[in-house]
Amino acid sequence: MTAQVRDGTRRAGDRTAARRVFAGLRTVAYLLVFGFLGYQVWRVRHGLGDSLRLVGWDDALLAMALAAVGGVPGFFGWRMLLAGLGTRLPWPAAIRVFFLAGLTRYLPGGVWPAVAHAAMARPLGEPPARLAGAFVATQGLAVIAGLAVGLVALPWLVAADAIWWALLPVLAAASVPLAAPRLLERLLGVAQRVLRRGGEAPVLPGRRTLFAVTGLMTAGWLISGLHVTVLAVALGASPAGALTVGIGGFALSTVAGVLTLVMPSGLGPREAVLGLTVATLLTGPGLVTLVALSRVLITVGDLISTAVVLGWLALTGRLTSRPVPPSGDRRADPTDQRTEGVPSP
Repeated sequence: MTAQVRDGTRRAGDRTAARRVFAGLRTVAYLLVFGFLGYQVWRVRHGLGDSLRLVGWDDALLAMALAAVGGVPGFFGWRMLLAGLGTRLPWPAAIRVFFLAGLTRYLPGGVWPAVAHAAMARPLGEPPARLAGAFVATQGLAVIAGLAVGLVALPWLVAADAIWWALLPVLAAASVPLAAPRLLERLLGVAQRVLRRGGEAPVLPGRRTLFAVTGLMTAGWLISGLHVTVLAVALGASPAGALTVGIGGFALSTVAGVLTLVMPSGLGPREAVLGLTVATLLTGPGLVTLVALSRVLITVGDLISTAVVLGWLALTGRLTSRPVPPSGDRRADPTDQRTEGVPSP
């Protein structure tokens, strides 16, 4: 018994030491990222004012609106995939889960949105692993769509540097889960164990649903990437180059941020990749202004859109409506007059 206690104490000590090491590494990563970004702003500080005046309020607001609207197809894709997994949330509940959980991506670490989806599933009577799995699968399909949209900028990018041809094998490798959905299911099982969520691993819907969700994600990338185009043109870039590099470069940069689990909302890697792509259009203060404004406008747009949506739900009284019954029990609810496959108003 004493040996077991010693073993348990040693394992607890090892876990504590590992947590301290990871915390130290995160702190170092934050310092490096903020130091690098701060240096870039300081380096061109004398020209930033002129660049900001070139953009102006009209273009800034238009860019913020495009970035915010670009997230709407992602909501529909997530809800479609969730329905394919067996949970069809009513619109108010789905909106609340999607937008509230989405804000957690600004917390350090990339697991919080999945954890938030799982935590919000319990009050709705839904399996936590299913909502977390739907989010993880949606993110995977968004990465595939983002890499595909990134190819829009490929001709312009390879003209500047042939290294960008490397996008083709990366896209081919990332597309494997669409051709073999069972592989994506295994990845979801791994994510479920990492998140320590019990229950059976989700069984993904067929390829038709997966391709439809990927198509919605692609539409979102095309819309949201236009905000970089607007900023680039305002700063003097060629409209033709700004259209392709703006859309493709933003998709690639955000995918890089998604794959970076340490930094909140991909801070640092996203700016680095966006800067590398847009550097084929702009240099100096204009480049730094675009990268910084993109981050600021997206963050502000997320906060405003979430506040507006949740405020609308609160005003209509839907946030205080009765709890949603579990998916498998809804047919037993005598007040539920929906027909199969038709969402509630």
